[in-house]
Formats: sequence, C-alpha cells, structure tokens
Amino acid sequence: MSKVAKQTINLNKFEKTRLLSARALELAEGDTPKVKVEKGVKLSRDWIKIAQKELDAGKLELEIYTNK
Repeated sequence: MSKVAKQTINLNKFEKTRLLSARALELAEGDTPKVKVEKGVKLSRDWIKIAQKELDAGKLELEIYTNK
C-alpha cells in the first residue's frame, strides 16, 4: 500500500468527497486518467468512478492541508 493510500484511511466522508470531486473536475477538463480505463467506459460520464479508482489505487496527486 502506498503512502498516499494509507493517508486516505483517515479521511472522513466530506474530505473524501471533496478530493473525488476535485479530481473528477480535472478529468472533465481533459486530464488523462492515472489508472487503466476499460475500453467500454465513457470518460464523459464516469469521471467520479475513475477518480474513485485512482483514490483506491493511491495514485491521486492531490494534497490535503488540515488544522488537526
């Protein structure tokens, strides 16, 4: 398990949703997915699913700053 994937364990549902929506927006704006996408998947409708796969694989390159 990568360092990023270990950090996602401590995310609450609001932080996780914020990360997924930010990454989905990047994908919608034309960024290439960092995980392998099946041929049948339409990128225009599955940005959230792709972002979830990236989060599960530990391949998100987004940083979180908290006051904890």
